[in-house]
Amino acid sequence: MCGRFTLQKSWSEIHQMYNLVRPEDVNRNVPARFNIAPTQDILFVANLAHEHLLLEGRWWLVPHWAKEVQSRYPTFNARSEEVMNKPSFRDAFKRGRCLIPADGYYEWTTNPQDKKKDPHLLHLPDFEPFSFAGLFALNERLDLLSCTILTAPAVPEIKSIHPRMPVILKQEAYEAWLDPFRSVEEAQATLSEHRDSELIHYRVDRAVGNSKAEGEQLIEPVHAQTSLF
Repeated sequence: MCGRFTLQKSWSEIHQMYNLVRPEDVNRNVPARFNIAPTQDILFVANLAHEHLLLEGRWWLVPHWAKEVQSRYPTFNARSEEVMNKPSFRDAFKRGRCLIPADGYYEWTTNPQDKKKDPHLLHLPDFEPFSFAGLFALNERLDLLSCTILTAPAVPEIKSIHPRMPVILKQEAYEAWLDPFRSVEEAQATLSEHRDSELIHYRVDRAVGNSKAEGEQLIEPVHAQTSLF
């Protein structure tokens, strides 16, 4: 799963991943964020009217048919192998595919000594920015734009941290993923074009468990040495 992530790079570095043309999308001022949590507003890129646009919405998908924001089950993540059949996600999977920019995310393991949760930061080498495969929905009744991050069974390199992983798409797969004319079967196949086996990780301070915590100190390793999978 993915319950927290980071977006610390400058927007000038991040926007180059996408074919954005609107000046307000390219020249946007985006502050660094080190502990993005569900229900907060996040940025995502979608293909609307044959144009890639930068949008902002709530990270907790609210389907177009929902009558209230609160849902019985969490929808900040969606299992990629189930989205075609799940009522909360299947319409968004057909026509609401998006890319969610990030440069790291957190997962937790149980410490064998005190049985508490230890957070780990996972990222690409040099904190290269990347994109999660995501879905978005517009609920006109609630006047709410929202999104979710797709997950998949973890690759062997990540299983020691968590049995599932957010899908980090390769950049060459962006166009196909966003293409509204691609069938759901073709979109599903695109999800195999990911970079999760390239991730590195290290343990960080438990302070990141507080969703109100912010600051660059959250991504500093507890131990000086970073470990490769």
